[in-house]
Amino acid sequence: MLIITIQVNAPPGQTIGIKEALAMHLERFGDAKVVSITEKLPEQLQLEDFGAAR
Repeated sequence: MLIITIQVNAPPGQTIGIKEALAMHLERFGDAKVVSITEKLPEQLQLEDFGAAR
């Protein structure tokens, strides 16, 4: 068994298409199964409240 971890720098929302394309390509070499997918979206900048008077 071979386990491959791949990092792809792609636009948000492309997860399903990339997963399917990679799985279809890898099936040429034997049974392939997607074990897990993690999508890291860009985080928005947040301001901290340091107890300033309101």
